[in-house]
Amino acid sequence: MRQPFESMPTVLTAEEIINKAFLASTRLEIELPGKLPPIIKAKKREAARIREVEKITAAYLESLVKSVPTIDNIHPFYREMLEILVGEATAKAALGRLSRTARIIHEAGKAAHFQLRDARNPGAAARARRAFFGRTSSIIRKADDDLTLISALREKMKDLPTADPSVPTVVFAGYPGVGKSTIVKAVSSAKPEIRSYPFTTREIIIGHVNIGSTRIQMVDTPGILDRPLAERSKTELLAISALGHLSNVIAFIVDISEANGFSLASQKRLYDDVRATFSGSEILTFFNKIDLASPSQASEAETLFGPCDRISAAKGEGLDRMLRKVGEALERASTKTLKVPESAGSLAPRHRPL
Repeated sequence: MRQPFESMPTVLTAEEIINKAFLASTRLEIELPGKLPPIIKAKKREAARIREVEKITAAYLESLVKSVPTIDNIHPFYREMLEILVGEATAKAALGRLSRTARIIHEAGKAAHFQLRDARNPGAAARARRAFFGRTSSIIRKADDDLTLISALREKMKDLPTADPSVPTVVFAGYPGVGKSTIVKAVSSAKPEIRSYPFTTREIIIGHVNIGSTRIQMVDTPGILDRPLAERSKTELLAISALGHLSNVIAFIVDISEANGFSLASQKRLYDDVRATFSGSEILTFFNKIDLASPSQASEAETLFGPCDRISAAKGEGLDRMLRKVGEALERASTKTLKVPESAGSLAPRHRPL
């Protein structure tokens, strides 16, 4: 399975499209019988150049629009990513305008052919062609902002991971720096960047691992902060979207050593927020960095969260048991239909960053 935006081609700028089309027209050679009158030769030559420019410009815009996946048909995860990173309505509007631009070029081509038909001499035929070239250049330049937006859409969306909604999925959640990336790197095929400070993960990373005979997806999300949803960044909203659209099970990771700079009380507030928002998902809680935690921190963590499995992702301790717990939870989830809570749909405000 490939993610829907992976095969989008590089988007040309308005000037690149114009230069490509006009260069092709100047290099165009057509064979004409020598006995034809000069005006007929001129009309055929200029008509071929007009068709070449029309074909390259309008056809490029049409193929570009077709290369963008139909937004209404893509998986909700990718649709949410598009909304967060670009804006769904913004993208649709740009694609609609590019389609109209292609139609306008075709209409200009028809008008140029009518003008060419009425040309009385080679000079008039050349003027008809130049007028079409100028009109087409102006039309395409007016579409430059839309081309820029679709180029930005491609750059933002093409490198998103391939998420297969048919594969059982565990999403790792928690504050920045709790060790989610370390866990996913240790037990799956994903290779996220690991750093010693929080806010490292700036994208959603998907890895795979076999638990028994079952292949599962493991999703490493950006750290999400304990604050009102409306105040959260786009990066945090990526994590929330993954929780809502990908998860069969959520693994909430707590840094009980507080080495990431966030208190246990803050982590508990985030846990309560996630639990309330995604009440339809089973949430497993794991205490990480047990090797760094003091007895008092371990005691406080149990007071806040209750008894939880303890792991040290950096040392590889407790990860086998964690995987078994995840596998059991996914098996339980497979016996019921997971419903994304209605509240999850409101977690991503309608951003228009471009």
